[in-house]
Amino acid sequence: MLLILTIDAIVIITLISVARRGGVEKALPYFVFLATLLPEECRIKLPGLFDLYTHRLALIVLIVLFFSSKRRSVARTLPLKRLILVHVAWVFISTLASIVVVTSLKQLLAQVLEYYVVFYIFTKSITSVKTIIALVYAMIAAMSVACVFGMFEIYAKWSVLSIFPADLQQTYGTGDPLYVEMMDRGVRVHSTFAHPILFGGAISMMVPMALYLMAKSQKGVQRAFVAVSLVLMLWNLYKTSSRGPWVATIVSTLLLLLASEPKIRKRIAVVASLAILSLIVRPGVAATIWNTYLATLNPETQMGASFEYRPALFHAVTKALNQTPSRALFGFGLGSFREKGLIIVLPKIETHRWYTCDSSWVLFMYETGYVGFIILGTLLFRPAFIALRGYWTLSRRDRDLSLTFFCSFVSFFVVMISVAAYGWGQNGYMLWLLVAMTVSYIALKKNERRLVTLKRNAEAIAVEPEAEVQTQESRWLSAVSEQSTGATAMKLF
Repeated sequence: MLLILTIDAIVIITLISVARRGGVEKALPYFVFLATLLPEECRIKLPGLFDLYTHRLALIVLIVLFFSSKRRSVARTLPLKRLILVHVAWVFISTLASIVVVTSLKQLLAQVLEYYVVFYIFTKSITSVKTIIALVYAMIAAMSVACVFGMFEIYAKWSVLSIFPADLQQTYGTGDPLYVEMMDRGVRVHSTFAHPILFGGAISMMVPMALYLMAKSQKGVQRAFVAVSLVLMLWNLYKTSSRGPWVATIVSTLLLLLASEPKIRKRIAVVASLAILSLIVRPGVAATIWNTYLATLNPETQMGASFEYRPALFHAVTKALNQTPSRALFGFGLGSFREKGLIIVLPKIETHRWYTCDSSWVLFMYETGYVGFIILGTLLFRPAFIALRGYWTLSRRDRDLSLTFFCSFVSFFVVMISVAAYGWGQNGYMLWLLVAMTVSYIALKKNERRLVTLKRNAEAIAVEPEAEVQTQESRWLSAVSEQSTGATAMKLF
């Protein structure tokens, strides 16, 4: 408990001191670092109420700082406001119809309002692209520290989560913070994240951003930092033994390779060459990947059973929803799956009740119904579309960051197929921070373009009177010249 209180004190003091010196905007990167790195084990239990997570405490401090300081915002209105309000209203109705009303109400505050408050504060505080780049660096720095902790898991068989009180650790019944649930894959690294797939998903989301910064960073120290971070992230990604994040990283990197500028493509080519070289030098890595692929296709293995679980989960959830129109519309309520579970039939596995829904998309349907799934899906795809449209409409110099954000969205959406990444651990925060950075970046670039247009129009208006004066002067000189010429002609005659 002393450790958690110490961390909480450091968080509060850091945020307040930075905000007092440079304003709330300067404190945003520190919040991003904390929200990305700190585990769910870092919390204080408040009996009868809720758990006070350190990242939630940091958000409370940020809210106080935000509303007690002067605010400047590029966006005149809150982006995505209508979709957010529609989603909040629908989830509230779903909560009233929930089979676990109290749990759903808590999840409404934690999973819905909390994310949107973060989004609101960031979009209303970011005033420059420089801040957005600082936020990306802060997120990569947090992932780098997490990857260092992951290296201890890999080579020392020690988890940083073991320093927290035992009653707060999520050990999945093993009594050991090291994740060894699936024995055919051995120890799977998860660092400060709740699950190896969540850790892998966070890494896959950051890989496009790291590749972008490697190409765009002006200082050698920055490029070296990002390069080292990228190596750490890729090695930890491999050690998560998580197939979804592997696929997500490949897909997002290929998108970046096909559409980015040559400078970024060169960095991707270098990283890909080093990856291929590592497979040659260490054939055991290639063998592990190949064996994972074969085991995935073999239903007799645990990995094969895990692979078959996703389609079985989808069929079980749709069957449950289709039993009554009310459940199809409103779902069973936020948090209901983990609390009540669902019977899922899998071949060659004894039929029982499952309490983990390993797909965010399927979980959206189960907890808020088909309508809630469509609303939230639209809300999440909208900023990704904004990023993609920014790639097509912004100048060549500005569009690559927009493309990078789009690739990170794609990576997150792919990971959401195989794990409940949205409302579990740090990943949901990371997603909405990405949303805030995306819409803020596009708004800043639109504002720059509008100011350039206004400046050109002002210069054109300023030039017009001057041109009119010059025209009048030329007419007067011409008239004088004509008179002078006429007088001279008269003298000659």
